[in-house]
Amino acid sequence: PEVARHEPRLALDGGPDGLEPYRLIASEASTLLVPGGWVVVEAGDRQASDIADFFAAAGLNPLRPRKDLGGIDRVVA
Repeated sequence: PEVARHEPRLALDGGPDGLEPYRLIASEASTLLVPGGWVVVEAGDRQASDIADFFAAAGLNPLRPRKDLGGIDRVVA
């Protein structure tokens, strides 16, 4: 509730499974990156593997997700 009071609804709506923005980022990334460029995103709990799969399907080469201090896969690059 404390987040919903301060964030615009659009910022909190990830589609039916919460992953729609990552699908869009993955599908557009190759047209926006310069050679050698990176896409780095923060993942929600239990989302990193799916996000990495979206990047791979888009022809990118995702690295193994990085964990946060709590041991949760949090960053996909």
